[in-house]
Amino acid sequence: MLENLRQTVISVVSNVFETMFFLTLELQEEGWAEGMSSLTPSSTFFRGEIGFHGRQSGRLRLYLPSELAKAMATNFLGLEEGTATESQTQDMVSELSNVVCGNLLSQLDRKTVWDLSLPRTLPISSSEIKKEDEGSGIMLSFNTEGDEVRVNIQIE
Repeated sequence: MLENLRQTVISVVSNVFETMFFLTLELQEEGWAEGMSSLTPSSTFFRGEIGFHGRQSGRLRLYLPSELAKAMATNFLGLEEGTATESQTQDMVSELSNVVCGNLLSQLDRKTVWDLSLPRTLPISSSEIKKEDEGSGIMLSFNTEGDEVRVNIQIE
């Protein structure tokens, strides 16, 4: 089941990033920890999180570097380059988390009625991400145009 979930996560996340933001994601096989090694503890990210309940319960987390998230928000909202506010960027990351989770769950089980929590997004440092990395679940790291994007799925 976990391998099927992993492959579905890869497919869904890649498709959402490509269709919504015209960004191609490449899976980083070596994993997040190795990709994080070149980042300083003060590197900043946005963590989008959404919970789900249905046949199974859990949560999905997305980690986007701040500058990438701001550029994605600017493009998504049709703003002039670099003008997305932190609030607009957080809203975009929350919506992205919602879209990824909804697409993922519908791909995994079309018959179950899923209840999603309200997505929320917070700024987070790379050192805080490393602390969160100790949990279980599926953790995938992607590269897009030199930036690291991380997806974590926890199922209870």
